[in-house]
Amino acid sequence: MLLTGGGARAAYQMGVLEAIADLRQACGAGREPNPFPIITGTSAGAINAAALACGADDFGRTVGRIARVWRQFHAHQVYGADSLSVMRSGARWLTLVSLGWALARWRRLRPRSLLDNAPLEKLLAKMVPLMRLPRLIQKGHLTALAVTASSYSSGEHVTFYESAQAVPPWVRSQRKAARDRITHEHLLASSAIPFVFPAKGITIDGHTEYFGDGSMRQSAPIAAAIHLGAERVLVIGAGRMHEPRGDST
Repeated sequence: MLLTGGGARAAYQMGVLEAIADLRQACGAGREPNPFPIITGTSAGAINAAALACGADDFGRTVGRIARVWRQFHAHQVYGADSLSVMRSGARWLTLVSLGWALARWRRLRPRSLLDNAPLEKLLAKMVPLMRLPRLIQKGHLTALAVTASSYSSGEHVTFYESAQAVPPWVRSQRKAARDRITHEHLLASSAIPFVFPAKGITIDGHTEYFGDGSMRQSAPIAAAIHLGAERVLVIGAGRMHEPRGDST
């Protein structure tokens, strides 16, 4: 299964998964484990994918839990949305534009992004219990989890993955994979909208690269699921089915 990017529209992905859970229950599946052994995601979809993978031993219950988070979702859970935080961020950028890099002290305090997404880190700690992932993979509830991000350092689209199988990292034109222990840093990197949220530094191939939103280069990176062994892939998007027609006048 692949969960694409889409920002707050990623909430709609949980509606699709709730419908799937209801259909499974109607067919007598009950609380059987996750029916998607390989789960991949990018951008906001990476957060949903990781949260789902961390509850792979009880698909229906996990889908319900994640859906409740989205139903109670507020902007302040992602970034500092209060007046003081917005004013502080605005003041830093105004100082940057006004003074440039003139002050050595300012170089240390220059803003890294328009908004501070520290609240999202706290939300992920509750929503995505990644410490469960290795054991779920070991017990066979999950075959692989993969999240993608865009490297500002190399310009490549990078897939980070954990897998029960000895899948070697793959390299293609402008994209590659890295076997790694998935952390909240990977999720923050995959969902870091350029300029809006800070880039995240992740060590890959022995050196640190800085990553941002995974959907910048590929909104639906289906290749990761195929490399990890998927023969059929369910892609749950969060974009428009059709672009609106432009004004011809």
